[in-house]
Amino acid sequence: IAAIALTHRLSTIDFEQARKLLETLIERAPRQALPRAWLANWHVLRVQQGWSTDPQLDARLALQSTKQALDADPHCSLALAVDGFVHTNLLKQLDTARERYNLALMNNPSDPRAWSLKGTLHAFMGEGEQAVSCTRRALRLSPLDPHRWFYDSLAATAYLSAHRFDRALDAAKRSLRVNRTHTSSLRAQAVAQWQLGHHDDARKCAQELLRLEPTLTVGGWLARSPSANYGIGQEWADIFRQIGIPD
Repeated sequence: IAAIALTHRLSTIDFEQARKLLETLIERAPRQALPRAWLANWHVLRVQQGWSTDPQLDARLALQSTKQALDADPHCSLALAVDGFVHTNLLKQLDTARERYNLALMNNPSDPRAWSLKGTLHAFMGEGEQAVSCTRRALRLSPLDPHRWFYDSLAATAYLSAHRFDRALDAAKRSLRVNRTHTSSLRAQAVAQWQLGHHDDARKCAQELLRLEPTLTVGGWLARSPSANYGIGQEWADIFRQIGIPD
């Protein structure tokens, strides 16, 4: 529980401590699926935040962790959902990711994380209304989750894909009120602000993004984004250029 909490604080010190706790737990309980699934999740978030010095290594380690988790418990919905997360965000194998999310929900139809991540998959593919449906269901299933800001962040991406920019901005702001360092929420907020005509606010948001991730570029974001080969990803990349993210 402490490791999960530290992972979602997204400060570099807490984040590294989370990994140490998870690795210690895995040593003590090697046959348990959940710690390995959360460790895989840790590797995905590390790449997403722009903190990874070797994204390919993180991808391999994440995939190894989900494989070990599913070897321990093939029906673990969290392990299946996180494996989908790995295939979406790190490997960009979206067909495989879709299968994993569907299996997770077959095993546990009330898993909010699986619904939310499945929604993000639809968002990256430009399937906005399906994305919104999934992420809204996730929020209904977990109304009091201490990590609701994470679900709000994914909902913001879903609303962006559906071109419902006012809802996207509201969701991004809710997420950021709880966690100001989550760069995905900041990117969603900046895109929504730009599309709503709040151009100065979008540019200020871009400066905050660059403060948190100084090496951020449009090309670098495209290289790691599952949406890069879809129209929605190109739309977002064009907005990043306009708000001041370097090429």
